Amino acid sequence: MSKEIVRIIVLAFAGIIYLNEGITQTVIPLEVLNTSSQKEDRTIVSFRNTRNKQLPRGYEQEALDALAHFPELKNVPIRFKVKKSFATLKTRPAFWSLFKSKGKRSYVIKISNQTNQKLMPISFEYLPESARIGIIGHELSHVADFSKKTAWQSMKVAFGHLSRHYMDSLEFHTDKICIEHGLGNELETWSRFIRNTMHTKFWRGADFVNHTDNKFERYMNPSTIEKFMADEISVQDSTTINAH
Repeated sequence: MSKEIVRIIVLAFAGIIYLNEGITQTVIPLEVLNTSSQKEDRTIVSFRNTRNKQLPRGYEQEALDALAHFPELKNVPIRFKVKKSFATLKTRPAFWSLFKSKGKRSYVIKISNQTNQKLMPISFEYLPESARIGIIGHELSHVADFSKKTAWQSMKVAFGHLSRHYMDSLEFHTDKICIEHGLGNELETWSRFIRNTMHTKFWRGADFVNHTDNKFERYMNPSTIEKFMADEISVQDSTTINAH
């Protein structure tokens, strides 16, 4: 078997992992409950002033506020979809995008409007506006990070979903990207909300909702976010001083 055929097979398998896993958490078929927001029309609408973006009706402003912090994604096609999902949000590249070059990929960000009883209090519609912007910023950080990767690098990320510790590192790094894009305050709002609502100090994602605190900081705690925000301000101040 030639190396090119092997490469195609491996990329296809990685694509399947992405479709099943997304870039964040897996979707687990638990009891699904409808939220009151189902009465609203959740069809995806295109915003005239947002090139290559399809925003979710009802959450357009939060999406636009987050997108404003990612100018490098201006020409990247991103579609927001509101649908049933175990996790609050998750991001993945469109399947065929995995086989395209870095500058030609498109992405899908799914916002959950149905979930199970235990996760209902943290479903997207119940989040404070600032927290919504923060978690959308986290998902856009996935896009910003992934859009820089080659096909082979993307494949490694896909296979990394099979490792819990790899995912811990990936999500922690993604929070860091979000802070670097100026959404630290919003991310901290999300971090505090999730921990106060779920009565946990460490949040490792919806897949671990039935686990007790395991001290793995997959998603940054508020104190960690504040630390990185302070570091980011120090770097910016140093840059300003050097510029003068």
